[in-house]
Amino acid sequence: MTRLHIDDGDLVVRLPWRWALAARRRTVRLPLKFVDEVGIEPHWWRAVRPRPGHRYRFRPGRWCVGELEHARGRDFVALRAQGPVLVISTSVGRDALYARLALSADDPDAAAAWLREVAAKSADDRLSLGLSTFRLRCISEREAKDAGTASRRDENADAYGSLPRA
Repeated sequence: MTRLHIDDGDLVVRLPWRWALAARRRTVRLPLKFVDEVGIEPHWWRAVRPRPGHRYRFRPGRWCVGELEHARGRDFVALRAQGPVLVISTSVGRDALYARLALSADDPDAAAAWLREVAAKSADDRLSLGLSTFRLRCISEREAKDAGTASRRDENADAYGSLPRA
């Protein structure tokens, strides 16, 4: 079974040692900013898309692990051939390494609830940082615009003589 944890704003998936040997990697990292949707697929085989990649291994009827290639990009799967599957999707057009992660977990429902909570908190943090940065940028642009308008008014006053102030 895979284990999930958060490290420096990234979702880290740790593979069991046998699956790590098959996939030729011990961990998979996905920044939380790329997580768009977290769900449960009740049938494991629906989470597997066509065309296995060069790093894909399986044992028929037991497990499959590795990268799958498709039209939207690549998926990473680490699945047992039984039970529900945790599916983590990213949006199209982002710079995420994978379009989707499909993982077998001990309790996929609890893992999905935990990941939704963590991803929502991360999105709220990014949103508040983005808004404050946006506000600061707008305020500084407005101050620059006002300063530019005042200097242009002074230039116009010098060119056309003194203008009466209203």
